[in-house]
Amino acid sequence: MKTGTQANTGKTVSGIPYLQQRIQDALNTPLGSLVGHRDYGSRVYEIIDRNINPGFYMQVYIRLAEALNNPVNGLDDVKLKEMQLTCVENHQIEITCRFILLENGEPITMEGIIIEQ
Repeated sequence: MKTGTQANTGKTVSGIPYLQQRIQDALNTPLGSLVGHRDYGSRVYEIIDRNINPGFYMQVYIRLAEALNNPVNGLDDVKLKEMQLTCVENHQIEITCRFILLENGEPITMEGIIIEQ
C-alpha cells in the first residue's frame, strides 16, 4: 500500500487512511483545474447542484468510477465494487464505498468520503 503525507498534520500516513485521503483529494479537485496536471481530478463538480433523483446517483457513480480509473489520479490500487450515497446536503455528498484492494484481493468498506463543492 502507498505511503504519503497526511494533509492536516504533515505526518506520514499509509494504508486505508491514506487511500481515503487520496480518493477525497481526487474527487474534490475539478478536472482541469491544476496547472501542469490538467488530467488530475474528477467531474463530480458538474453535478453538485443537480436535483436528487435516481439519475443523480448514477451520475455520481459514473464520475467516481472515472476518477478511480484515471491513471493520473494514482488510485490504481483499488477496484470499485459498490457505492452508496449516505447524505446529500449543503453542497456536500457523503459516500460509502466498497472496494477490492488489488494487491491482495481484500475487500474494504470506506465510509465518510466527503465531496465538498
